This record gives sequence, C-alpha cells and structure tokens, in this order.
Amino acid sequence: MIMIVFLLVLSAINACTTQEPTGLATSATSTTSTTTSTTTTTTPPPVTVASIVDGRTVVLSNGTNVQIAGLAQPGECWAASAVEFATKTLVGKPVTAVGSRLLLVDGADYAVLAVSQGAARAEAAADAAIQQAQAVARQATLGFWGPSCGGLDVKPAPQPVVPQPQPQPQPEPEPAPPAAAYYANCAAAKAAGAAPLYAGQPGYRPALDRDKDGVACE
Repeated sequence: MIMIVFLLVLSAINACTTQEPTGLATSATSTTSTTTSTTTTTTPPPVTVASIVDGRTVVLSNGTNVQIAGLAQPGECWAASAVEFATKTLVGKPVTAVGSRLLLVDGADYAVLAVSQGAARAEAAADAAIQQAQAVARQATLGFWGPSCGGLDVKPAPQPVVPQPQPQPQPEPEPAPPAAAYYANCAAAKAAGAAPLYAGQPGYRPALDRDKDGVACE
C-alpha cells in the first residue's frame, strides 16, 4: 500500500515539474527585396552634314566622309552648281547615312533629289529610282540639262567668230558737168542772171567778150 502511494506521489511530482515544451511557431518572414534596374538610354546627337567636298561627297558632323551612291563624278561644266545645290540642301541639316545613301529628315533620298533637279548626273550603275529622276530632269531641261551645259560634262568651246568683210565704200559719183549754156547776147545773159561770164564758165564765148579780157557781159 505504501508503495502504491509512493508511486502516485512520484507521478504527480513528475507531472508538475516536467512540462511539455511549447512549440514556438517561428514565423520566418521572408522579405523579398525587388531591385529595379533602371537603364538610362542616351540618345546620340543627330548627325548633320558639316561640309561638301564635291557634288557627291560630303563630310558628316561625326567626321565620316560619305561618297553618295548612284551619283557620277561631277563634270567640269556643272561641278560648281552641284556644290552649290548640295551646300544649300545639306549643310547643317540632319541626315541619316544608310551605307552610301544619304536620307534627309523627311526620308527623301538625296541622290534622287539632286538628279531630279539637274544638279547631279546618275552613274551607269545607279538604281531605277535615280535613273527615272534623271529622265524627268533631262526632258524638262532642268539644271545642267538646260542651256548652261546642254547635258554635257564639258561645254564645247564657242566657235570662233569669223569677221565678215566690211563693204567697201562706193566712190561718190562725179558731179555732172554743168549743162551747156548759150546766151545769144549779153542781154540774154543778164536776164538769166548769169552775167558777168568768165572764161571757162558755161555760156562764155569770145563773141560776148568785147575787150577780150576773159570777162564777158560786164
């Protein structure tokens, strides 16, 4: 009996001193940090045409030389006008270089534009658009297709002017000899207002010169 009581007391003591561990629910809070990567895109400045070398070669603002495809070497007769047109159309203007083609800000192809205005000639290997533009300019006699060059690279030298022989002045006709005059007498000579009559004058005759001094009808 004593043994049983002892066991019960021992069990009670164990129940009081031994506690079931309390499970602490540790909530692991996972903090996700999202890093946003911001990419800054720097737009390069637009490329412009800095200068003109000749009617088909330009220097861009980035230092690149572009020889425009489809255009022939400027001819002597129209080289200056080709540079003038390129300078007016391109210098200081934004352009896009696509290979050897030069596109204006409105998308127009400079080679087609220049050829269409008679400011450039299409080379033999130029594409159909450039060739067509040249045909239109030639028909309309624009630019160097007009009288300035007649479509030629070198304008023919003017033909020398052969001086025309000047007509020789015609000699003035000899004055007609005075009409023969005859006065029957001095009264007739005086009536005609011809007296006095001197030797050698029409109407003089010795018969009217009484004193034979060469003066008749004095």
